[in-house]
Amino acid sequence: MIKLYDHAVSGNCYKVRLALSQLGVAYERINVDIFKGEQNERWFAALNPNKKVPVLIDGDFTMWESNGILLYIGKKFAPNNLYSEDPKDFGAVTQWLFFGKTTIDPALARARFITRFVLKEIQKEKELEALREAGKSALQILNDHLKKHNFLAGSYSIADIGCYAYVHTAEEGEVSLSPFPAVLSWCDRIRSQPRYISMED
Repeated sequence: MIKLYDHAVSGNCYKVRLALSQLGVAYERINVDIFKGEQNERWFAALNPNKKVPVLIDGDFTMWESNGILLYIGKKFAPNNLYSEDPKDFGAVTQWLFFGKTTIDPALARARFITRFVLKEIQKEKELEALREAGKSALQILNDHLKKHNFLAGSYSIADIGCYAYVHTAEEGEVSLSPFPAVLSWCDRIRSQPRYISMED
């Protein structure tokens, strides 16, 4: 059985849990307490030298980096509705997965982390302001695209899962989604997908 080294509040872990749920894949979930620093312990560093969750173990194969894991499980359990072998569809999926990692997550995930988990007295307001503005710019790009498309890469796919994790938690970083109605509608469509799970599940 697949093992997933995971933490409940991590959006990157949530991406993988959501994809596994929607693919109907059974797995063992192993908590890594990142707030106690378990990711820095020797046993975990042996799994991921980058010392971050999630880590997926499939038999003798170990993989880290959440969006890479999404591509792996999409391919492994193909054919399925989340992953396409068509070159153009696959290209669109990877485009949005990379956009998520290079543009959405560095802004929205970081703003969420600082706002929610860093003591107020040591938060840097200028840094937070810059992160929130970058997050709004990323959301505007998504919103403009989603005005014309129901999902990011044609039909619902791992591209949507990869970007959704830190978009739908944007308000935890004090970035409102209300100015982005197409993004809000997209979030609703994702929540209506079969075998959807919330981050709290």
